[in-house]
Amino acid sequence: MDRSKTVVTEETDRQQEVEHIKQALSLCGYPDWTFKRVQHQSNKPKPKKEKKKEEQKSKGMIIIPYVKGITETLERIFRKHAIATAVKPKTTLRNLLVHPKDRLEDSSKTDCVYKIPCKSCDKVYIGETGRTFNTRLEEHKKEAQNSKGSAYTRSQKKAAEQTENKSAVTDHIHRNNCVIDWEGTDVHRNK
Repeated sequence: MDRSKTVVTEETDRQQEVEHIKQALSLCGYPDWTFKRVQHQSNKPKPKKEKKKEEQKSKGMIIIPYVKGITETLERIFRKHAIATAVKPKTTLRNLLVHPKDRLEDSSKTDCVYKIPCKSCDKVYIGETGRTFNTRLEEHKKEAQNSKGSAYTRSQKKAAEQTENKSAVTDHIHRNNCVIDWEGTDVHRNK
């Protein structure tokens, strides 16, 4: 019946459509009173759907990651306070597979914290640089090579302890007569 009201525009065509429906139903074995009941119900004006009270007075929206057991509880709490929630998956295939940029090698990283281990003892130098890690490491190596040789006598060792070098790595080499493990250096973390 709704189709005859919405699709057909001319009144004569509408009446023909109603008669066609009536004949089709009677051929299928439906009694006349069922057709009249449906026709009467379709003529009644339908109540307009009102928006839910929650949607009308919503204070905002929040997007939360889905965590089993916790997300459902949070949604109920937010609903009580008229805050709409949307749930997004924590990890997706896209997040796992798509990486638009290639990862930088440790030597190319900037603004990082790095460590330089000592071969002779268990001490580790931890440094921080705003430049590339490779640039700073080369500076450490050059200073270690350009500085005076290791102190072997007591007087030379005492003089080395009082001498301040540009780098704590170089100080450690000369004061403790140590060898640095340059191959063992790596970026500890980015700032």
